Amino acid sequence: MTMLFNEQSVISQEQAKWLKLRGWGYRLLVDFLGRPPRMSLIAQWHRQVELNNTVPMSKGGRRLINYLESIPEKEIRRICYNEAEEFERLFMGPTAKVPTCESLYRSKEEGIEASECASDIRTFYMESSIAFNKLNGERDDHIALELEYMAVMSEEMLDKLNLREGLLEGLDLQIRFLEAHLLKWTDGFTSRLIAATTSPLYIGLAEMMNEFLNEDLHRMQAWRAQLQ
Repeated sequence: MTMLFNEQSVISQEQAKWLKLRGWGYRLLVDFLGRPPRMSLIAQWHRQVELNNTVPMSKGGRRLINYLESIPEKEIRRICYNEAEEFERLFMGPTAKVPTCESLYRSKEEGIEASECASDIRTFYMESSIAFNKLNGERDDHIALELEYMAVMSEEMLDKLNLREGLLEGLDLQIRFLEAHLLKWTDGFTSRLIAATTSPLYIGLAEMMNEFLNEDLHRMQAWRAQLQ
């Protein structure tokens, strides 16, 4: 079955389902990779995974679902403390095990200038009229901000389904951002993360990210081609 909006843009039920699911996927990654998890966050996602269609189903997605569903209510405080400690060990301070900024990977692998990378990312943010409230001075190429950009764009696109030009513009920006930035370095990020931790939370997040970002790009490219 296909749904038609104002006879301008067409979206299938499968595409509509993915649009909602991808929003949850990006939000999940942002929540756990942006800051040490609070007890309320663990509790929120512990409850959320009991609902259908909130975590993309993949190897990493299933690992996350199984882990979050397995946490007893009385153990949430202890689990939260342990995972917050692991976050700090992995991502924070001079002894961090996993770099969290795009330019740190691509300057080594591709020889790009960090300033050029950050400038191009800021251009995407400005073109999309998105400004972030950086409470901890995060860099523009931080993994959480790049994922937050996609989360916001995903939410905004839901409001543009009946506006062909706005929909095409949103698709083009997200496809370009995935190809030019996120997918240029997340393989390296997730590989290092998996190697650095035994936490089922962060291993699941890393596995899910790889699967989810590639699937999202594929679906958006197919949808964009359909709308030409």
